Amino acid sequence: MADKRVPKRSTAVSKYNIGLIIFVLFTVYILINIFLYFRRSHLSIYEVQLLPMASNTKAEAVIIRNETPVKTGIAGYVNYYMRSGTRVAKGETIYSIDESRQIYNMISGNENSYSLSDEDIETVKNCIANFNQSYDKSDFSLVYSLKDELTTTVHSISDMYLLEHLNQILVDQSYQGSLTVHRAESPGVVSYFSDSLDGLTVDQVTTDTFSKSGYKTTNLFDANLKEQGSVIYKLLSDETWDLVLNLTEEQYEKLSSQTSLTYTIEEDNLRLTSPVIFFRSGDGYFARITLRQYMVRYLNRRFLTIALDMDNKTGLKIPKSALIEKEFYMIPKDYFTKGGDQNSSKTGICILRHDEETKKKYYDFLATEIYYEDENYNYIDMNAITYGTFIYNEKTQETFQISLVGKLTGVYCVNKGFAQFRRVELIQDGKEFCVVQAGMPFSIAEHDHIAKDASTITESQTIY
Repeated sequence: MADKRVPKRSTAVSKYNIGLIIFVLFTVYILINIFLYFRRSHLSIYEVQLLPMASNTKAEAVIIRNETPVKTGIAGYVNYYMRSGTRVAKGETIYSIDESRQIYNMISGNENSYSLSDEDIETVKNCIANFNQSYDKSDFSLVYSLKDELTTTVHSISDMYLLEHLNQILVDQSYQGSLTVHRAESPGVVSYFSDSLDGLTVDQVTTDTFSKSGYKTTNLFDANLKEQGSVIYKLLSDETWDLVLNLTEEQYEKLSSQTSLTYTIEEDNLRLTSPVIFFRSGDGYFARITLRQYMVRYLNRRFLTIALDMDNKTGLKIPKSALIEKEFYMIPKDYFTKGGDQNSSKTGICILRHDEETKKKYYDFLATEIYYEDENYNYIDMNAITYGTFIYNEKTQETFQISLVGKLTGVYCVNKGFAQFRRVELIQDGKEFCVVQAGMPFSIAEHDHIAKDASTITESQTIY
């Protein structure tokens, strides 16, 4: 019986397993695609935002008051009987001066010590409440103002008690010293605030006034020894006062045509509308506001922060990387017309043609998209028509050769699934973002979607 031959399996086995080869090729393919992906610019979409224009509406103001300093004719220790901001009549007692300070010693040893009334306690509470309302961490000097105000209030309460019981104390203690009582020579408002700008007038205000170089304040309400000729208090004859605002050039240009100004005093959120006079002095820009009330609220201040009511425009915020500059053909506006028949709703131009056989002229209507229009020209895409082409004006029967080129700044809008150029008008620049005019024809609007980086997309590119 013949032997059956069993075919031998080939011993010529490939060095490489076929599965391994496929795996390596697939891995290489993936790596190449990853490499190309990271090298390729990627399209990122940005939603246009509407926002108020970032405009500087703050200005610092210096207070100008008509105040008369009252000085002492003798040296001694002063006792005050009127609080700051009190309106006094002619002849009312303002202060007394004790050459030996015996009065204070007698008061401190007097058994009938005084106590705070409900009105006194309410006054102290109001001081603290006003401080809490206006306190700004960036201006620690307000703490010292509170200290001075509380000191003045407490001393005033003490001295008012002294005045009420002065005669009895003098009799009981057999006072032998020299005490001089001073009364107001005219009606007015009492102030104990003094600073290095006392006597400042409107015509003396310059930009250096607001630098506060060497500026100092003094609380006149002080029971320490006063030298002869020292200022004891200041008397303001009426409540007329001025605010002189230090403006920027931009603020001045925007506001200087106005005869009245609406503004807010930020220290206590007081909103006012007042007549205003704008003027320039040296290299500075200023505004003068004259007021006839509210002066007492700011007796212990020389400077105020003013928030100006300016034209609050809005704009569209977009990334600067979205901006692109593109060239367009400029065509006179009167060469545009409506198409006939199926093109009756479309706007375009009539192209001048020549029939080579008949040598006759005829005109083809070409519907074109207008990207922008100025006073004389419409701007159309340069890909829509050839340079040097003649177009026809049906009304005047004149021809125009396309050659004028203009540049427009815009972005690529992708609302419809492909990139469309839309012109924008820049009104505010920044490092990464800019603001463009809102409500412009042939432009973008709030919530439109644009290419965040114009370099990652081309005109008419489809967005997947």
